[in-house]
Amino acid sequence: MRFLPVVLILLSAPAPPPVQADGSFTLRTTGSDDRVNLNLQFGDGNSNYGRTMERSAFSIVKERDGQVTITLKRDPGTFTLEGRGNLDRASGWYTFAPNAAFQREIERLGFRKVDDRSLFVFALDDLTIDGVKQLQRLVANSFDTDELVNLINHGAGLRFIQSMTDAGFARLTTDEYRRARDHGVSAAFARAMADLGMKLSFEDLIRSRDHGVSVDYVKAMRASGFDVSHEDLVNARDHGISADFLKQMSALGYDKLSLDEYVRMRDHGVSPSYVESLRDLGYTNLSANELVRLRDHGVSATYVKRIRDLFKERPSVEQLISLRNGGDISRR
Repeated sequence: MRFLPVVLILLSAPAPPPVQADGSFTLRTTGSDDRVNLNLQFGDGNSNYGRTMERSAFSIVKERDGQVTITLKRDPGTFTLEGRGNLDRASGWYTFAPNAAFQREIERLGFRKVDDRSLFVFALDDLTIDGVKQLQRLVANSFDTDELVNLINHGAGLRFIQSMTDAGFARLTTDEYRRARDHGVSAAFARAMADLGMKLSFEDLIRSRDHGVSVDYVKAMRASGFDVSHEDLVNARDHGISADFLKQMSALGYDKLSLDEYVRMRDHGVSPSYVESLRDLGYTNLSANELVRLRDHGVSATYVKRIRDLFKERPSVEQLISLRNGGDISRR
């Protein structure tokens, strides 16, 4: 028996068309005539993207009987928004059509695995090929598609990195720029601190944000009489020293203390209310050190009142501490 050879002819199938991303959208005016907020819920229900954009970036394709079709064209792709409303207020569903030409161009720059989701993120951030090249020049390290998407998703895209570069923080790594953004460090914050005479390093700017040393905090502390170093401000903030605390303590007569003394009082639980409670019992001229010692030994206003009622007189600070250390004789 003879077997005829089987010849398999493999025909190259045409590439499938790009998959369109879709989901729901809302469009809202910001209160400014030329800017609107666009919010996109990705079709999988797991991702939400929001941007404030120029109104002129949107084009109304069709508008009839309250129904509207709006397009947002970007180099990486085009968003088509369909729903009810207008450019001031609209909601409905959107589709995203990736631009294959942009995908080819960015891949020529060395980026791989540029899928539709990546193009979606690039389009929302209005990324261009020139913008990608600029990013490659601005940062200190090379980066891939995932890292570029990650930067944009963290709000550390081209505009942010360019602004930080202009503020004096040039040639950082993508990780450092992303870290700055995550910690709330911006070019505006760096400049505002510098305007107050605090030209801080990259790490100190992050420390400031992490510890709550804001521009307003620096100004408030200076208005309270403390034009101190950045390190002192971080320490004060960590120990709960606020301008309001200083103001209240000052009103109670404690207005000539060092910052370290205020920190010590705060650390030991000497609050304005504690001082006032003892004043109500006649202890009006206690020193900062006496207040700390009383607090450390558990001498509360309630305890002082019991002792005073028991002995029909006002014990001294040393007597109160001695009685407290020896046990609550008022209960014997």
